[in-house]
Amino acid sequence: MQYVTGGPREEGCVFCNRLREQHDTNALIAHRGETAFVILNLFPYNTGHVMLVPQAHISSPEDTDDATTHELADLRRPVMRAVRRALNPVGFNIGVNVGAVAGAGIAAHLHEHVVPRWPGDANFMPVIANTQVLPEVLPVTYAKIRAELQRELAGEADVQVVLLDPDGEATLLAEGTFPAVSAGPEEPMWAAALRLAQQLGVRDAELIGWAGAQLAGQGPIVLAVGGVLPAQQAVGSTAAGDLLAPEDAQFLANAITLVSARSDTAASTE
Repeated sequence: MQYVTGGPREEGCVFCNRLREQHDTNALIAHRGETAFVILNLFPYNTGHVMLVPQAHISSPEDTDDATTHELADLRRPVMRAVRRALNPVGFNIGVNVGAVAGAGIAAHLHEHVVPRWPGDANFMPVIANTQVLPEVLPVTYAKIRAELQRELAGEADVQVVLLDPDGEATLLAEGTFPAVSAGPEEPMWAAALRLAQQLGVRDAELIGWAGAQLAGQGPIVLAVGGVLPAQQAVGSTAAGDLLAPEDAQFLANAITLVSARSDTAASTE
């Protein structure tokens, strides 16, 4: 429930801490640049709420150097295109709150909000109860946006898909690796992954999360998709791990971790 109610404040700067961890999937960092990075808000106002953040610990726009100022500005367009293709919002709120008195939740470290909007999204929950109800879990939103942002910045349109059964105990392989598909010009990467899953006979396919490299911008786009696998083609996850190249085996392990985390979350809410 921490995504709804918030959690205890950590020591130090949240943004600086996330950068140092070098574990971008857990930190929700979708892109690392030379002087700036893109991170999803752990306590979002809306699904797909991302922030553009300088790597330097500065509190106000006038403190940024030229390189940082330019990179923050240059990131805005690909971030908006990525979120628009991933989530299909109707509009955006974009802005910076400088100082606590102006509403900055983390006043010591400058950050720009990019919040997608849909008709009717400001319902009674955030207005009356100070709580935002999100239609999907953060790991799924993160995977959608990170895939599209890598597509925008690196020009990639191919996605590898780690297909798992509901327990993470079986997967599907294609010629010793994971099946892959190219997304159409306006097709989201996650939609292409689900299209591939359906073509391979996977029933009730759904996106689980990001299964690729931990550091943003490294390696291919890899998404984890769960569903009911065709029994005749399914391979045990343990056996598959022995057959795969080391990088692919790590992608499989990442996907299995996502399945386990989702199961734990479901059990804790029952």
